[in-house]
Amino acid sequence: MRVGLPRALLYFKYYPVLEQLFRSNGWEPVVSTPTNKRKLEQGLALCEDEVCLPVKVMMGHVRSLAEQDIDALFVPRVVSLERKRYFCPKFLGLPDMVRCSLGNEIPLISPTVNLSWSRLKIWQEGLKSCNCLKPWRWWLSLNSAARIHRRHLQAGEPVSPGGGKRVAVLGHCYNIYDEYVNFGLLNTLAQLGVTVLTVENFTREQIEEGARGLSKDLFWSYGRDVVGAAFYCLARGAADGVILVASFGCGPDSLIIEIIQQRFARFDIPLMCLTLDEHAADTGLVTRVEAFVDMLNWRDVC
Repeated sequence: MRVGLPRALLYFKYYPVLEQLFRSNGWEPVVSTPTNKRKLEQGLALCEDEVCLPVKVMMGHVRSLAEQDIDALFVPRVVSLERKRYFCPKFLGLPDMVRCSLGNEIPLISPTVNLSWSRLKIWQEGLKSCNCLKPWRWWLSLNSAARIHRRHLQAGEPVSPGGGKRVAVLGHCYNIYDEYVNFGLLNTLAQLGVTVLTVENFTREQIEEGARGLSKDLFWSYGRDVVGAAFYCLARGAADGVILVASFGCGPDSLIIEIIQQRFARFDIPLMCLTLDEHAADTGLVTRVEAFVDMLNWRDVC
């Protein structure tokens, strides 16, 4: 069974788990090719203007997979990946958006993912969504995927280790690692000789330490991680500068940016915000990034 897996949204964080789940259950994962102009245009045609850029990109990947020889498309309904914290509503409604756009063109596998449930209920939800699975095989594959996910979440080396300044590039994984959407931001920084850190380079303990600086806890999982990493950089001097990457039209991002900007205004660590949308151009973004790195280097001279 060939199952389409869009290279968008949570794919960038959970692809080892997803591919393990697919293969251990006898499915062949068909991952869409990286984002390009055609996929973005396809996504724009399927979405309303008010929809945020990451969802438009996701719909473009869905459309491209539907044109391939696949038996089903995997689009989960993600509610929560940790207790008492949740995801943006766009993840909850994504399967409905896909069904509305594709109709009955291709079957969807869309289990509800809610880790506040018990392991038994999660197992039952998987069986209900994929009635072709064998119960014992599904249980074993869940345990195997969980082990892979724990290893994947361990903090690794900086994305681009270098001898220059350390810059924390913070944002949702689908904005940071999709090179077409952010115009190769990480590669640009690497070419400028800086060491790049992302949220994934901070341990869970470091993020929790930073998040304790919030006057009121956040219930958005990704947003809280971004704020925790940013506040940790302030408290421990883990970076010489911070770049926030956000999507235009993203409600949670707009609040997170405001919280971080207010805190950074009291300290002497440079902060730059980059907002991505389908109208952005690489020239302006690269110029801003180059100016930001130049400013970091000039601070040592002045």
